[in-house]
Amino acid sequence: MQMMKKSRLSLIKNILFYVLAIFLVSYLVFNVVAPEKTVEVYGFKTFVIISPSMQPTINVNDAVMVRKINPDNLEVGDIITFEAYLSDLGDTSYVTHYLGSKEEVNGKIIFKTHAEGTEALDEWKDEFDNPVDITEDDLIGKVAFRIPKAGYVINLLSDPIMLLLLGLNIGIIVYIVHYVKASKKKLK
Repeated sequence: MQMMKKSRLSLIKNILFYVLAIFLVSYLVFNVVAPEKTVEVYGFKTFVIISPSMQPTINVNDAVMVRKINPDNLEVGDIITFEAYLSDLGDTSYVTHYLGSKEEVNGKIIFKTHAEGTEALDEWKDEFDNPVDITEDDLIGKVAFRIPKAGYVINLLSDPIMLLLLGLNIGIIVYIVHYVKASKKKLK
């Protein structure tokens, strides 16, 4: 009876391990292949902070887990991630800032944001230097939590070659573990 309980527990642990591993690998692959759809499919997405604008609350190379949220549920003071044009980059990118205010204009919710340590609202512009508002279409979601310094690991895992090498290593380890277990069974 005791042996049966141990084998069931072992089976449950193995199932949980493989389910978690498959979920994480699928998330990482999906994040590399279709990053703009990750929040829609999984309900969350991880971003690495590359700017000091939210320090000390969120530091450079911290990772933030952003979850999809209904814009009506956002409140002033929430930390949100959205897409905006950044003239320093010459392209659109993801920005994580505080929600300073939200208002409805012509049936659309407009979000006004600000960085850490200032109440002055951000002034966003497009590539032609025209003022633009952050709308629901630009919103990715609300920051659920941050993981200090996790950006270093995430950046490694975002590289397709590193992801392939990691998958290969995991496959080799799983093979070795199964081989050792099979060898032990033969010896008994």
